[in-house]
This record gives sequence, structure tokens and C-alpha cells, in this order.
Amino acid sequence: MNVLIIEDDPMVEFIHRNYLEKLAIFEEIYSADTVDDAQQRLSEKQVDLILLDIHLKEGNGLDFLTQLRANRTEVEVILITAANETNSVQTGLHLGAIDYLIKPFTFERFQQSIQQFQDKRRQLDSSQVSQDTIDRLLNSSQQAPKDAAPPAIELDKGLSNQTMDHIFKVIDEIHQPFTIQELAEKCGLSHVSVRKYIHYLENLGQLKSETIYTKVGRPYKAFRYIK
Repeated sequence: MNVLIIEDDPMVEFIHRNYLEKLAIFEEIYSADTVDDAQQRLSEKQVDLILLDIHLKEGNGLDFLTQLRANRTEVEVILITAANETNSVQTGLHLGAIDYLIKPFTFERFQQSIQQFQDKRRQLDSSQVSQDTIDRLLNSSQQAPKDAAPPAIELDKGLSNQTMDHIFKVIDEIHQPFTIQELAEKCGLSHVSVRKYIHYLENLGQLKSETIYTKVGRPYKAFRYIK
């Protein structure tokens, strides 16, 4: 099986790819950062699953999904986006998306979404299906959000999708390793606020902390982005 990530933020794309590699399910992991690039990929490669962002710099994910369905392209889609407006969720589900993940999310929730894709693929891998199979598929689709593992409470309260995206971009550009104070200054945010995001990314395994020792003064803690 092959999967295509359609995401225009390099760091977010890296996180998706890292999660997929950790699951070790797909033979090939392709990436595209625009709708045109995604269409080119689909014309050249066999893709079984698409991880699709909605708000792309060049193109709209929901418009792309609409086109896929109009063309009867046989590929499953999981929407992964910061867009949490009701109409976006409804449109995505009406267009047949297997799942809808709102950034940020835990690895466990991501794994559940991929498992849902695998279950659907396995249960429909025959010329005919029973009513029991259909009922299981519909029941799984309806209950997935309820069973989703939420982020840790202390992180969930203080996180903002917009701020997370901003911090992602600064981390990608800042000198490595960096301190929380350095990142806060580059981001224009408070030390306390940035520390919450650092803690979140460290728990995800995207940042690694290290102790820096100096000849003069006390050692200090710095962070390095894991690539």
C-alpha cells in the first residue's frame, strides 16, 4: 500500500511522515505541497490513501476532494487540518473522508485513524459484503470521534492551531539547539506560552532536550529539532 501526504508546511509534513514510518504499514510515502503537485503524483503513482490538508497555499483540499469524487478516483482520504468549522467537517464527511483530524492531535489518535482505514479496506476486500460488515463499517465511522484519545489535559487547554503553526515555522529556521527564551524572542511570544508548545512537541518526539555545559555559569537546557 502507498500513501500520499498533501501538506504545504514542511514541519507538519515531517510529523505525518514520521508517524507513518513509525506504523510501518505503507510501502511508499509520497508528498505533495500543492493541488497540482498532488494531481501529478496520482497520475504517476498508485496511491491507496491520501492525508489531505484543507487550507493549502496553492489550492483547497475540499475542492480537490470534490474533484476526486467527481472523477471517481478510487482512493481513501483522511482530512488532517486546522479547519474546525462545522461546514468544513460536514463537507469533508459528505465527500466520503474516512476521518477528520484537527491539528494538533496525538500519535494514538493518528494511529486510530489509520486503523480505521485498514479495517475498511479489509472488510471491503471481496466481491460481496454482508449486512453485518456494512453495519460494522458504519458503526466504526460514527463512533471514531467518541473513542478518540484526546491530548493530555495540561497541553490541550493552552494550545492554539495558529500559534502552533507559527512556532513550527520558527523552529524550522532557528539555530539548533535553541533555548525556550530564544524561541520565545523569535516568535514574539511569552516564555510561559512557548514552554507549553515545547513540552507538547517533546512529548511527540519531535524535539529532544539536551543540557549545555559552559566554562562559566550554570548549565542550561536546550532543544533540538529531530529530523
